[in-house]
This record gives sequence, structure tokens and C-alpha cells, in this order.
Amino acid sequence: MKSKKAIKLSENALRLEQTIRGCFNSNIPTEEDISKMASDLRHIPAFSVENEEYDQIIKRLHESLTIYMELGSCVEDNSDPWLSARKSEIDPFYWGRYKTDLLRQGWPHKVVDSLDKVTDEILDRVGDPFNESGWSKRGMVMGDVQSGKTSNYTGLICKAADSGYKLVILLTGTLESLRRQTQERLDSGFVGLESAGIVNRTLQRRLVGVGLINPDKGAGVFTSTMSDFKETTANQLGFKLKNYSEPVLLVVKKNKKVLENLTNWLITYNANNAGKINLPLLLIDDEADNASVNTNPKKATAINSSIRNLLKVFPRSSYIGFTATPFANVFINPETTSDMLGDDLFPRDFIYTLDAPTNYFGASKIFGDKADPKHLISINDAEHIFGEISKDDNTTTSDIAKLKNDSIVSEIPKSLITAVQCFLLVNAIMDLRNNSQKHRSMLVNVSHYTNIQNQIADILDGVLRRMQEDIRHYSMLEDIDSQKNSTMSDLHHLFETEYLSSGTTWAEIKSVLASSSLPVQLCTVNQKSGSASLDYSLYKENGLRTIAVGGNSLARGITLEGLCVSYFYRRTQMYDALLQMGRWFGYRKGYEDLFRIWISDASSDWYSYISVASDELRDSIRQMQNSRLKPVDVGLRIRAHPEALLITARNKMRDSEVITGSINLNNELKEATRLSSESDVLLGNYVKTEQLAQELVDSCTEKRVDASCPLWKSIPKEIVVDFLDSYSSHPLDTRFPSAIIARFLKNSKDSILDNWDIAFPNGELDSEDLVQGLPTKALRRKVTLDSESRSYLVGGNKRRLGDASHEKIGLSEPVIKIAEDNFRNKPENKEKKSVPGKAYRQERQKPLLLLYLLKPEDKDNNNYVELPDKCKFMVAVALVFPALKNGGENFTYRINLVELRNLIPNEIDNVDDEDVDEEELYA
Repeated sequence: MKSKKAIKLSENALRLEQTIRGCFNSNIPTEEDISKMASDLRHIPAFSVENEEYDQIIKRLHESLTIYMELGSCVEDNSDPWLSARKSEIDPFYWGRYKTDLLRQGWPHKVVDSLDKVTDEILDRVGDPFNESGWSKRGMVMGDVQSGKTSNYTGLICKAADSGYKLVILLTGTLESLRRQTQERLDSGFVGLESAGIVNRTLQRRLVGVGLINPDKGAGVFTSTMSDFKETTANQLGFKLKNYSEPVLLVVKKNKKVLENLTNWLITYNANNAGKINLPLLLIDDEADNASVNTNPKKATAINSSIRNLLKVFPRSSYIGFTATPFANVFINPETTSDMLGDDLFPRDFIYTLDAPTNYFGASKIFGDKADPKHLISINDAEHIFGEISKDDNTTTSDIAKLKNDSIVSEIPKSLITAVQCFLLVNAIMDLRNNSQKHRSMLVNVSHYTNIQNQIADILDGVLRRMQEDIRHYSMLEDIDSQKNSTMSDLHHLFETEYLSSGTTWAEIKSVLASSSLPVQLCTVNQKSGSASLDYSLYKENGLRTIAVGGNSLARGITLEGLCVSYFYRRTQMYDALLQMGRWFGYRKGYEDLFRIWISDASSDWYSYISVASDELRDSIRQMQNSRLKPVDVGLRIRAHPEALLITARNKMRDSEVITGSINLNNELKEATRLSSESDVLLGNYVKTEQLAQELVDSCTEKRVDASCPLWKSIPKEIVVDFLDSYSSHPLDTRFPSAIIARFLKNSKDSILDNWDIAFPNGELDSEDLVQGLPTKALRRKVTLDSESRSYLVGGNKRRLGDASHEKIGLSEPVIKIAEDNFRNKPENKEKKSVPGKAYRQERQKPLLLLYLLKPEDKDNNNYVELPDKCKFMVAVALVFPALKNGGENFTYRINLVELRNLIPNEIDNVDDEDVDEEELYA
């Protein structure tokens, strides 16, 4: 069924919509509440609207009024709250006009109210600016990629200014394009004036954003959209911080020279005889995991040292790192706890996790179990060009053809051309929809080498221009003639494949195709292309329509406005790199149904896994908040998180020659989903499983069939320990370090671990004897080869061996019913269709060892696994732990970095291929 095309709303309609919004600004209404109020008001002449307008208003109200945002979670140490006691003294000027601006932009009332509360919570945990005794605060705020962190810290800056902070320094990433974009947003949300007109007195001062709401006061600013901090500019302005009545803002790149110049200027013109400045400083570090983290165990890195030196100038300072990927920040000196609490940037005082609004499109909505598959399109024709696995008949799957910086790119895959055509179609559809996003962007990210990016951009630019010429000449012809052109024919086919339900017709698309497509232009975004390569501010009137080709420069903080289409083909398994590259996360109001992502199956699988891992991390922090743990405990726990060694780049984990971490087994399910691809290891694990099965058949009498699978009850712990000791897990499978778990079990004094249940879950295949007297049914599972790490990844997107039903194995029917009733009785679970495995796990009184006998899928030759001779099955293992009496155990494991570097893919995705001097680029 086609959706109705948006129409331009009348004054009456806008008045009706705004009135209803105001009536529901403190609670979340039902659809019936909204419809009843709209129907009643519609009879009043001032709110009288036509049926078409009325339907559209109801739809818009349903979408916006049901959006909300939770308050997030926080773990802290030595909290000293002060804000509530000073509320009556604070004039909320800056916050008040920013709040008004957000509501005028159409932010849902519930989200703005939550933002108000969250920024209060964060402000209350930094230093009181009226406290004259020295204080130094270190905190971190975690958000989702593209989820609105900028709005959060803009609100925080406004409140800090209202409460008495005199200097705010905002550190952006390492690129001028990001610093410029951030400066523009702070001009609009905090300063109220275009910074260029303040810093450059030859330019006219112009009110923007909040300044148009109330221009009575405005913050000072020493940086602008035109330039980063320069000592000469600051001196020309003639200001000293202590003489300035309003707070001062500086938006600064993380650049060694810039930070040193700023610190020297502050000391020279504003410090006392002791070289200190007795004014409260709020330093916000955006993208705090990028460049700020000290990656050198012997000497602080340049940016890290510069930030710490700047903070030392102020006896009263609050440092808050904002990031969507905090993993590197808590890897600071993992060997010892005391170093983490020292003078480095570890968030020793608090870690606050933000919850995204309910309309946020994050990893779970795009890659999770319930994601809409229409958003994702597989790339299956790019390997021979962009350097995955060679297609040459004479090579094997272990032959990797990687692009290098000096490689020659002479063609682009058809899938990339199709993605560009999709972007042109989306522009046409959005033009046909009123109130659509003004700026439109497409992302192309296939390599971290700037030379490769530039070659691809050149080829793609030629392709785009030929398409535009074809559209100019053929789009207005009758279909019978226009379809003779290959571009028009391809566009028509793509429209019918992807957008028949968009509420538009092909005839309507053709009528606007030229006007919507011809403005599209291509740009490269990297260090060599300079700061002006992507500047939306130059296109405020009509909007910028751009195809942005880049790599890591696109993956750090830069917002691609109106991102509709993404083409992503990268080979990395680092959590932070992948999440930051996901510029498609965010908000897609008005075109949620249109956006598409071209992505490789391997990357899609990793994003699916990361979405689960990130959710688990947030759940873990919520639990830590309830347990009143401290930030240092969070740091230790994150380093213990499943596959922790893959969460960030190697150069952020090189504090020592070894990595330490810990795993909590309390009430946990542990599955071995990364298996060695070495034939001798596969055969060895199979033989060990045969031996265990034979031992169970021969000597254990308490065997019964449970849920149609072989099960043994009350098996001594020693048998399980011996098996885990001999089972070879993959070195990178830190979710399942079998030998270390075995050592932990051996040393544990917890009596609940003394006796185990052991089961062989049955699958869908024909019965086959593992050993005589033990018929089993193997499971069919998707198995993908990861040749670089010499491993098989089991379970596809979910990376799961079994399902929730397997966690019922060994439990009696009454216990199963108790588990299901306890789960269903919780209000938040009333509408959930299935009971998760964790619900059964919580009722378990005995640990469970699950032995999975797998037959890899062979439908796809790329995933075919040929098992060694005499090896009937691929064996994977899962452990289900009950609640441990001592609250759980952490243990330490050590992995040699030499081995680690041989196993982790070579690409380090958080740095560009060349170390460019940005002072030369952006001076």
C-alpha cells in the first residue's frame, strides 16, 4: 500500500499541531488520546482543517509525542552534589533559550525534558564553580554514534555558563572540518552570534540560532568557523578572561601546536604569579577515545600530554570526555589500578551512559534480530577490486588481495554504481515529499588510504556526470524512448525493486529527476582534501547534495547531514572503528523508509554481533550502578567484556607486552563461537569429545533423555575440568578461554560448581552415533571462514550456538514454569513473545555443559568447511552457569601481543595512512 505524500500544512493545521503538543508535554499519550483531542479542537474555527491535513497532523503527532528518552545510568566515586542547593540562585538564561530553540526545531517535549534532567545529573557531578577550594574532576559520558551527543554537551555548556563557569574549552577531533562543524553548532546553540563576525571585526555580526530567540546576552568566543585558536587573534580582541562578564568559549582541534599555543597564551595573559588561573574551567573532550588516550607506556603522547598540561593551569577544572566508543579510555594502564587513578584522563569520578531517544536508528534497529532487512543490501562484487578474497580460480580462500596506498584502481564495482543511482532516486522522492531534509548525503567508505579514496572519487565523479547528462537528456521523454537509455532503464528497474511503496510513481519521479539529481556533487573527505571539502553552511538556502568519499576522516564525529545511502566495504573487526564508521546511525525523520546501506556480509555480521555486545555493556553498567561500583570497576569490567581484545586498535592496548582481563561467570552463558580453522585442532577437539562421550556412556549411570537430547546428571566437576583443559579454544575467543575457565573451576571453592549436567543438544539432521550407545542428531549452522585470524565464526549474525530452549535442559517442569512465570510477571515483559535463556538460567541450581556437534552449511561454497578425515562433526562448547554463591569470580588471563598481532587484521582504522601536519593544512 502506498503512503500518502506529505502536503504543506496551513496556519490552522500548524496551530492545531502545536496546541496538542503543548497539552501533552508532561506525559506520553495514547493514540486514542491524541485523536480525541484533535477531533474536539478541530470544530473550533482557529483549528479547522481539511481531512488531508488532519490525517497528516495525526500521523506527525503519533510519531513525535510517543518519542521519549530514558535518563541513562551512572557509576561514580566521591560524589559531592551541589546543584540543587544553588538552583534558586541560578538564572537559566543560556539553557532557557537553548531549550526553546530545541522545541522550535521540533524536538519532542519528552526528549527535551529528559535532556534537561540528564544535563543536570552530569553538571551536578562536576565541580561547583563557586567552590573556591581546588578541585579536579574527571568524567566520561557515553552515547551512541550519531545519537545527539552534541546536543547533550551543548545543553551542558549552557547550564555550566548559567551556574558560573567562566571558560569552556571544547576539544573536537583532529580534523578542521569537524572543528568547523562543531563551532557552527555551538554558535547556534550557545553563543547566539556567528563566531566569524566576533573574531573577525571586518565582518558583520549576525544573530543565529538562540540569538534570534533572546539576544540580551552572548558568550565570548576566541575561535570561529573560519579559524582555530590563534594567539594573534586573541590578542587583537583585547580580552582577559577575568574582565569578561560572560563566559568564554573556545572550540579547538586536538592538535599539539594549537593546544600548546592556547596554554601558553592563557598563562601569559591570564595567570597569576604562580602560573595558575583561578577561574573555573569546563573542558569537554568530544570523541574522547580519539587522540586523547595515551598509547605510549614510557612517555605521554603529544595530545594526551597537551590536554593534561592545559588542565594543570586551572586549580578548579572539570574534564568530561564524550564518546560513543569508550573502550580505549578504560584501557588506560590496564596492568595496575593505581595508575588508572593518577593524573591521566581516566574518568575516575564518574561514567554516565546516555540512552538514545526511542526514534534513534542504532545498531540494533539496523542489524539486530528484529531489523527490517530492506535497509541492507549485500556487496558481492567488490572483492577483486577493493581487496577481499581473490576470485582467481588458481587461488584459495586464504589468498588475500589487499589494496595498498600505492595500488592502482581502474574500475569500481557495479554495486557502487547502483548505490549512486539509488541516491539519485532518494533525492527525487524526498523532493516530492514536503518538509524533507534539506541537505542530502551519500557515504562511500572502502579504504583508509587517501590515495585510494581519491582514485575512487575520480572514477565515481565521471560516472555521476554521465548519469546526470543522461537524466538531463532523457528523463522528460516518454517512457518508450527514455527506457532506451541505460541510465534511465537502470533507474526505473531500481525504483521498482526498492521504492514502489514510497508513495510516489515512476511518472512523478521522472518529472523531478533532473531538478533533484543535477545539483548532486562529489567530494573527498580526508586530511589531504582540506577543511573545506564538506561545508554544509555554504548551502543553507537550498541544501547541499553530496556524495562523500572518504575513510577514517568520515568516521570521527563528522555528521553527514541527511545521510540517505551508504556504501561501506571495509575489513576490520575493531568495535570502536566499526561503530564510528557507522555514520548511518542516527535519525531519519521523514525518510526512514528510504535509506539504504550497501555492506559486505562479513561487516554486517560483525555489526550484528557488536549491537548485542554494546547492549550487554550498557546492561552491565546499569547493574554496576545498582551495585554502587566505582568507575575503576567499570574500567576493569569493560576490559573483561567478551572479545575485549577486539574492541579497540592495537596501539591503544600496547601499555605492556601482555594484556590482562577478567571474565565474570556469575549467571552467565559462555559459548565458543570462534573455532580454529586448523585441521589438527578440529580433529583434536572431536577426539576429546569422543573420549568424554565414551567415559559418560561407560561409567556414568545417571543418564536420561531431556527435551529429546542425551543428558547426564550430577557429573563430578573434575570430568568437566579435564575436558575443558584439553579442548582447544581459539586464542582470540576471549568469550571462551577454555583452559582458563578450567583453571578457575579447579581452584573454585564454590560448592554449586561441584556437580554438573552434561548434554548433547539435538539438531535437525539424521541420527548418527558419536560413540557406540550414543546416537545424536547434529545441528546445521552457518560457518564463515575468517582467513586472517585462521578461524571459523559460527552462527552467522547472532554468533550463537543454541537458543533459549537449550538453557532449559536439566531443569524440571516445575522449575521451568517458575522461571517463565517470573519473567512474564514483570510489567516490561508482558508483550514479549518469547522467554529468554537468562530467565531459565536464573533458576538454575547446577551448571550445565552443552556439547554441540555441528555440520557446517554447505549451500554457499564460500562457507563450505571440509572436515578432516575421521572427524564426523565440528565440536563447539557452551557453559551455562547458575548464580554463584560468592557473587561471581573474576580471573586474569594473559595473551602475548606478538601472537595477538599475528591474529588480528593488520588494518588500524583509527589513524590515517599518513601523518599530515594539520598546521600546514588549516593555517
